[in-house]
Amino acid sequence: MKRTDQERIAREVGRQEKKARIQEKRASDKEDVSVAGYARRLETTFMWDDDSIYNLNDDSVLELLMEMREDLSDRDCEAAIKRAIKKTCVTDKDAAYDEALVVLGDAS
Repeated sequence: MKRTDQERIAREVGRQEKKARIQEKRASDKEDVSVAGYARRLETTFMWDDDSIYNLNDDSVLELLMEMREDLSDRDCEAAIKRAIKKTCVTDKDAAYDEALVVLGDAS
């Protein structure tokens, strides 16, 4: 067998393995535990209008913050909170961020 044939077969095997990993990841339906994943989940949990976020002390937000605290470092938790608040486009971002950090500190 020629070297080019061996390389072609190796590439094809690699493609098949990658495809299997992607399908397995999609099938497992695990929650995304990255900063972006938590930011998306926080954004969908928040209730807000143009000025502020209202339910930062709500149980669902608290549960999500506690879960985030277990999976991410402190720095990443803060980044996820900032990203989620930024996605809401509220005008009072600083107050919401400070309140979320207080809630996060109380959760630990």
